[in-house]
Amino acid sequence: MKKNLIINSEICDARKIKEEHYAGYEQIILNAEILLVNEHSKEVFHHLPLTENVEIILEIEGDAEFSAVNGSYEITGDVAVKKNSVLLVNGNLRIGQGTQEVLKQYKMIQVNGSVRCPRSMAVFLDNIQVNGETVIIPDNCIELKNDFEMDSYFHLRAKENGVYFANKRVKILDTKIDMETLNKKNIHFITKSVLTREELIPEVIGMFDENIELQVVPVGYAYVEGDAVLNEALVSKYGNTLYIDGSLTLDENSTLWMEKIKQLYVNGEVFLLSSQAESFCSLDAEYKNLVIVKGKMVKNILLFTVDRKMLELAEEGVMVKNCARLNIKEEVSPEMILEKLQIANCASVQCSPEQKSAVQMVGEHIANISDGETQGEARGILGTLKNLAESKIINAEKHSL
Repeated sequence: MKKNLIINSEICDARKIKEEHYAGYEQIILNAEILLVNEHSKEVFHHLPLTENVEIILEIEGDAEFSAVNGSYEITGDVAVKKNSVLLVNGNLRIGQGTQEVLKQYKMIQVNGSVRCPRSMAVFLDNIQVNGETVIIPDNCIELKNDFEMDSYFHLRAKENGVYFANKRVKILDTKIDMETLNKKNIHFITKSVLTREELIPEVIGMFDENIELQVVPVGYAYVEGDAVLNEALVSKYGNTLYIDGSLTLDENSTLWMEKIKQLYVNGEVFLLSSQAESFCSLDAEYKNLVIVKGKMVKNILLFTVDRKMLELAEEGVMVKNCARLNIKEEVSPEMILEKLQIANCASVQCSPEQKSAVQMVGEHIANISDGETQGEARGILGTLKNLAESKIINAEKHSL
């Protein structure tokens, strides 16, 4: 027998564990998302050299099925499920109408994704844990995309007296849409907000509840979908009267094109250099928030590294936005971070202990800041695992001890 045992499993069932099978190991490391135990297994664990890294521990006596699904999964009324079953869904779960008896058979459902559920089924979700969004859909609705944009053929597909659900928003922007036919069909939308053109409001407004959030593209404005940069391409394509349905970024080349803008609406933030702020504020512009950027902007990138030379070459500094992981080299002083770096909406920032306080001061919406001390702890754990000589390793979606 090898000296150590490492088990990596999404669902691990320890309820029938036999102590004699594992007593010979010097060290046992159990990594699992869900661990099923009972009184017997808890007693055995006390006698073993066991280290548990487990997210959820479920105590279940008797038999139970457990299963893992990678991807989308739907629970329907004809699914056969044994009592006390456990389900792990690494994806999105859809719950069908009239499935309450099926749901009662589950001890627990863990969803690493979103759950979509009819309103009449919402009271049966107590045994479901969700690492994501839970969307409650009104009963008897026709479900649309979360952010649904109506095309000019929708009036042909729409059902008489149809009720449609979009979780976030409905966009009605195409002036070719046959609004008269849609109104005759008496259709209705349930959603959080509607985006439409000012000239379409009289025909659109009756399709929504009176408490709907109304977003209006004024007459004469060109609609620009998503984030945009103020440059020659934007002005050439859309003109000088713009409705930006996202954020707007101004870089060092945008100053000339700012002079071309007649009217501007930004349904989000505006990012610009400090040297452009005065000119921009003189425009006929509406926006959610104004953000002064330190020089160059790097955004929407998975991994980015900041070093001293980069900041030295960027006279006005660097802003890093929407980055999954940002690494700051130790050669970058805390003073340089404060003077030349901005960080926003980053999942993880790796820096030294000396840099951490400066990162906290220039950062906004950072999920995790890992300094050298934290990294040292991580390396210590990794080193321990690497030094587990002659280890037996088990990797499985489901594993029974």
